[in-house]
Amino acid sequence: MLVAKQKRKENIAEYILYLYQIEDMIRAFKLDMELIEERLVANYKADDKTKAAITDWYANLVLMMDKEQIREKGHFQFLDNLVSDVNDFHLKLMETSKDGMYVQTYKTVAGLVSELKEKNPEAKNDVDLGITAVYGFLLLKMQQKDISIDTLEAIKRISKWLGDLSKLYRDFENGDFDF
Repeated sequence: MLVAKQKRKENIAEYILYLYQIEDMIRAFKLDMELIEERLVANYKADDKTKAAITDWYANLVLMMDKEQIREKGHFQFLDNLVSDVNDFHLKLMETSKDGMYVQTYKTVAGLVSELKEKNPEAKNDVDLGITAVYGFLLLKMQQKDISIDTLEAIKRISKWLGDLSKLYRDFENGDFDF
Protein backbone atom coordinates (compact mmCIF):
# COMPACT_ATOMS: atom_id res chain seq x y z
CA MET A 1 0.00 0.00 0.00
CA LEU A 2 2.72 2.45 1.01
CA VAL A 3 4.98 1.52 -1.90
CA ALA A 4 2.03 1.54 -4.31
CA LYS A 5 1.02 5.07 -3.29
CA GLN A 6 4.56 6.33 -3.79
CA LYS A 7 5.00 4.59 -7.15
CA ARG A 8 1.62 5.91 -8.35
CA LYS A 9 2.84 9.48 -7.77
CA GLU A 10 6.29 8.99 -9.28
CA ASN A 11 6.20 6.47 -12.14
CA ILE A 12 3.02 5.02 -13.63
CA ALA A 13 4.79 2.08 -15.34
CA GLU A 14 6.51 1.05 -12.09
CA TYR A 15 3.17 1.35 -10.29
CA ILE A 16 1.50 -1.01 -12.77
CA LEU A 17 4.42 -3.46 -12.60
CA TYR A 18 4.33 -3.35 -8.79
CA LEU A 19 0.63 -4.16 -8.73
CA TYR A 20 1.12 -7.02 -11.20
CA GLN A 21 3.60 -8.39 -8.67
CA ILE A 22 1.09 -7.88 -5.83
CA GLU A 23 -1.55 -9.78 -7.83
CA ASP A 24 0.85 -12.70 -8.25
CA MET A 25 1.83 -12.60 -4.59
CA ILE A 26 -1.82 -12.72 -3.52
CA ARG A 27 -2.31 -15.68 -5.87
CA ALA A 28 0.74 -17.40 -4.37
CA PHE A 29 -1.00 -17.09 -0.98
CA LYS A 30 -4.16 -18.51 -2.60
CA LEU A 31 -6.08 -15.32 -1.72
CA ASP A 32 -5.88 -16.40 1.94
CA MET A 33 -5.91 -13.30 4.16
CA GLU A 34 -4.60 -15.22 7.17
CA LEU A 35 -1.49 -16.17 5.22
CA ILE A 36 -1.14 -12.67 3.81
CA GLU A 37 -1.31 -11.14 7.29
CA GLU A 38 1.04 -13.73 8.74
CA ARG A 39 3.66 -13.71 5.98
CA LEU A 40 3.42 -10.22 4.49
CA VAL A 41 1.80 -7.70 6.78
CA ALA A 42 3.58 -8.96 9.90
CA ASN A 43 6.94 -8.21 8.25
CA TYR A 44 6.17 -4.51 7.75
CA LYS A 45 8.02 -2.28 10.17
CA ALA A 46 5.04 -0.08 10.95
CA ASP A 47 2.78 0.88 13.81
CA ASP A 48 -0.47 -1.01 14.48
CA LYS A 49 -2.63 1.61 12.75
CA THR A 50 -0.53 1.43 9.57
CA LYS A 51 -0.49 -2.39 9.68
CA ALA A 52 -4.30 -2.36 9.98
CA ALA A 53 -4.51 -0.09 6.91
CA ILE A 54 -2.15 -2.39 4.99
CA THR A 55 -4.25 -5.41 6.00
CA ASP A 56 -7.41 -3.63 4.78
CA TRP A 57 -5.68 -2.79 1.51
CA TYR A 58 -4.75 -6.43 0.89
CA ALA A 59 -8.24 -7.57 1.95
CA ASN A 60 -9.80 -5.18 -0.58
CA LEU A 61 -7.48 -6.46 -3.31
CA VAL A 62 -8.38 -10.07 -2.46
CA LEU A 63 -12.07 -9.16 -2.62
CA MET A 64 -11.59 -7.42 -5.97
CA MET A 65 -9.68 -10.38 -7.39
CA ASP A 66 -12.50 -12.66 -6.38
CA LYS A 67 -15.24 -10.37 -7.75
CA GLU A 68 -13.38 -9.75 -11.00
CA GLN A 69 -12.72 -13.49 -11.36
CA ILE A 70 -8.96 -13.09 -11.68
CA ARG A 71 -8.07 -15.63 -9.00
CA GLU A 72 -5.86 -17.60 -11.39
CA LYS A 73 -4.75 -15.03 -13.97
CA GLY A 74 -5.49 -11.62 -15.36
CA HIS A 75 -5.25 -8.12 -13.97
CA PHE A 76 -7.49 -5.79 -12.02
CA GLN A 77 -9.94 -3.90 -14.21
CA PHE A 78 -8.62 -0.59 -12.86
CA LEU A 79 -5.11 -1.59 -14.03
CA ASP A 80 -6.40 -2.53 -17.48
CA ASN A 81 -8.13 0.86 -17.63
CA LEU A 82 -4.97 2.63 -16.47
CA VAL A 83 -2.84 0.86 -19.11
CA SER A 84 -5.41 1.95 -21.69
CA ASP A 85 -5.30 5.55 -20.43
CA VAL A 86 -1.49 5.61 -20.56
CA ASN A 87 -1.61 4.16 -24.08
CA ASP A 88 -4.10 6.86 -25.14
CA PHE A 89 -1.64 9.43 -23.76
CA HIS A 90 1.17 7.73 -25.73
CA LEU A 91 -0.90 7.86 -28.93
CA LYS A 92 -1.65 11.55 -28.36
CA LEU A 93 2.08 12.21 -27.90
CA MET A 94 2.81 10.44 -31.18
CA GLU A 95 -0.04 12.16 -33.02
CA THR A 96 0.86 15.68 -31.89
CA SER A 97 4.67 15.26 -31.74
CA LYS A 98 4.42 17.63 -28.76
CA ASP A 99 7.61 16.15 -27.31
CA GLY A 100 10.12 15.39 -30.06
CA MET A 101 12.47 13.49 -27.74
CA TYR A 102 9.64 11.16 -26.76
CA VAL A 103 8.75 10.51 -30.40
CA GLN A 104 12.41 9.64 -31.09
CA THR A 105 12.56 7.32 -28.09
CA TYR A 106 9.44 5.49 -29.22
CA LYS A 107 10.78 5.15 -32.76
CA THR A 108 13.79 3.29 -31.32
CA VAL A 109 11.45 0.62 -29.86
CA ALA A 110 8.72 0.56 -32.52
CA GLY A 111 10.30 -2.47 -34.20
CA LEU A 112 10.49 -4.31 -30.88
CA VAL A 113 6.86 -3.47 -30.18
CA SER A 114 5.89 -4.92 -33.58
CA GLU A 115 7.80 -8.12 -32.76
CA LEU A 116 6.06 -8.32 -29.40
CA LYS A 117 2.66 -7.94 -31.12
CA GLU A 118 3.43 -11.04 -33.17
CA LYS A 119 4.37 -13.01 -30.04
CA ASN A 120 1.50 -11.67 -27.92
CA PRO A 121 -1.50 -11.05 -30.21
CA GLU A 122 -3.93 -10.79 -27.27
CA ALA A 123 -2.14 -7.70 -25.91
CA LYS A 124 -4.46 -4.72 -25.94
CA ASN A 125 -2.02 -2.00 -27.04
CA ASP A 126 1.61 -0.87 -27.20
CA VAL A 127 1.86 0.06 -23.52
CA ASP A 128 0.36 -3.29 -22.54
CA LEU A 129 2.98 -5.02 -24.71
CA GLY A 130 5.83 -3.05 -23.16
CA ILE A 131 4.72 -3.55 -19.57
CA THR A 132 4.03 -7.24 -20.13
CA ALA A 133 7.50 -7.66 -21.65
CA VAL A 134 9.19 -5.95 -18.71
CA TYR A 135 7.12 -7.95 -16.22
CA GLY A 136 8.01 -11.21 -17.99
CA PHE A 137 11.68 -10.21 -17.84
CA LEU A 138 11.40 -9.49 -14.10
CA LEU A 139 9.82 -12.91 -13.53
CA LEU A 140 12.67 -14.58 -15.45
CA LYS A 141 15.20 -12.72 -13.31
CA MET A 142 13.45 -13.78 -10.09
CA GLN A 143 13.49 -17.38 -11.29
CA GLN A 144 17.20 -16.95 -12.08
CA LYS A 145 16.66 -18.07 -15.67
CA ASP A 146 19.21 -17.42 -18.38
CA ILE A 147 18.49 -14.22 -20.25
CA SER A 148 20.11 -13.52 -23.60
CA ILE A 149 22.03 -10.35 -24.30
CA ASP A 150 19.51 -9.50 -27.04
CA THR A 151 16.66 -9.77 -24.54
CA LEU A 152 18.53 -7.63 -22.02
CA GLU A 153 19.12 -4.97 -24.66
CA ALA A 154 15.48 -5.06 -25.79
CA ILE A 155 14.21 -4.71 -22.21
CA LYS A 156 16.61 -1.84 -21.59
CA ARG A 157 15.20 0.02 -24.60
CA ILE A 158 11.58 -0.74 -23.69
CA SER A 159 12.23 0.36 -20.11
CA LYS A 160 13.70 3.65 -21.34
CA TRP A 161 10.60 4.24 -23.46
CA LEU A 162 8.25 3.41 -20.57
CA GLY A 163 10.31 5.61 -18.24
CA ASP A 164 10.07 8.58 -20.61
CA LEU A 165 6.35 7.96 -21.08
CA SER A 166 5.84 7.72 -17.30
CA LYS A 167 7.63 11.02 -16.71
CA LEU A 168 5.50 12.82 -19.27
CA TYR A 169 2.34 11.17 -17.92
CA ARG A 170 3.25 12.32 -14.38
CA ASP A 171 3.89 15.84 -15.67
CA PHE A 172 0.54 15.76 -17.49
CA GLU A 173 -1.31 14.63 -14.35
CA ASN A 174 0.44 17.33 -12.31
CA GLY A 175 -0.52 20.03 -14.85
CA ASP A 176 3.10 20.58 -15.93
CA PHE A 177 2.52 19.29 -19.49
CA ASP A 178 -0.37 19.74 -21.87
CA PHE A 179 -1.23 19.39 -25.50
